[in-house]
Amino acid sequence: MSAPRVTVLMPAWNAAEYLAEALESIRRQSYSDFELLVVDDGSTDRTPDVLAACGDSRLRVLRNETRRKLSGALNRGLEEARGEFIARMDADDLMRPDRLARQVEHLERHSDIGCCGGWVCSFGAEPRKIQKYPVGSEWVKAFSLFYSPLAHPTAMFRREWFAREGLHYDGSFYPTEDYELWSRALLCFPCDNLPRVLVDYRVHGKSMTGGEWSDMDAQTVRVQRRILAQLGIEPSAEESRLHRAASMGL
Repeated sequence: MSAPRVTVLMPAWNAAEYLAEALESIRRQSYSDFELLVVDDGSTDRTPDVLAACGDSRLRVLRNETRRKLSGALNRGLEEARGEFIARMDADDLMRPDRLARQVEHLERHSDIGCCGGWVCSFGAEPRKIQKYPVGSEWVKAFSLFYSPLAHPTAMFRREWFAREGLHYDGSFYPTEDYELWSRALLCFPCDNLPRVLVDYRVHGKSMTGGEWSDMDAQTVRVQRRILAQLGIEPSAEESRLHRAASMGL
């Protein structure tokens, strides 16, 4: 059996409430040469039942008996993925129908780009709002000084390039593992974003707790300090907080 061109990599932990909608948005993709690799990270709800009812031969499920959390689940998926490209997706979001097709086309046309993302449109507990990300590899790199330059659930990247550079998720940066990963990837190859919405991003009560927001703030500063150090800039603690405040528009 030949390998699929794309692996859609989705971690799922107690995701039953929205999982069927996410799966259906993937099945409706105009681009069909993909496998859907779901890492069930020890769910205790109906997540396994929803997956079993999917009925799509492109679905492959890996089950973690013990929860590894996001970075551990994703790293297992990276090891098991078979596609030339890996497309990230979350179990509570929705893909736009042409998402995979447009990203594959972009990476085919730009052989120097190692990772490609796009814009998201939030919905659910908050009014619909489009969140735009920088377009053009130089803008992406500059933007990374202040904020994660790629929307995690929109990212598509070249599997072999990430494997070659030893790029994987570092759980010590939770909950900003993606920002930390992009900061290392940008040292290895250009990354880009498509100027269009690729994913509808669901905002709900379980999205992130207050404690996680505090952790995100601290870990974001940690990533920013490392990026600045690579540029020969060693900010003080006060300067780092000022830089973070400027990043947030405060």
